[in-house]
Amino acid sequence: MDATAEIERILAHSVLDPFGILQVSRTCTDDEVKAAYRTKSRFIHPDKTKHEHARAAFEKLKKAESELMDPAKRESIRKMMKEAQRELLAEWQAQVSKGERPAEDCNESSSKFQDAAFARYKKIMVDIEWRRRQRLKEKMAAEGAAAKKEEDALDEKRRKRQAEKAWEDSREDRVSSWRQFQAKKNSKSKRSKKS
Repeated sequence: MDATAEIERILAHSVLDPFGILQVSRTCTDDEVKAAYRTKSRFIHPDKTKHEHARAAFEKLKKAESELMDPAKRESIRKMMKEAQRELLAEWQAQVSKGERPAEDCNESSSKFQDAAFARYKKIMVDIEWRRRQRLKEKMAAEGAAAKKEEDALDEKRRKRQAEKAWEDSREDRVSSWRQFQAKKNSKSKRSKKS
């Protein structure tokens, strides 16, 4: 096995297919996953090879191993692959019944069907990821709007407090101005009474 070829194979492989990255069957056990990971990781480890993309390939290999070592994640991947195969088979059988596709294409063990099923699986996973990111984006926008609303409310309270403080601070000036006005008014009224 050539390290450069293996690194290139791993990098070219879809991150959505950890089984293919590790080259294990879809029905593999934990021991098979560990063995495949150990073999490949020793071979492509960045400290063992001088390939410029060895680190990226090693990280991709590690991610695939961690996904397959998690029983829930492994089962989720298997279910999604089965769902993609089921959808594709139903679609192709409908095309066979209409005469648009030869019946041999519906053989689930054929490489043509497996490739098409994997393409369908990738499409499903991309759609799921897109929806997750949209929900996250909407959540962040809602949180941002809530934070802005809260900040605006705090600014309004601060502005009102400053206005009230300014009003209280200018009280002496207003009272003094009123007293001066009253004093002028009283002096004018006294002059007009004398005349």
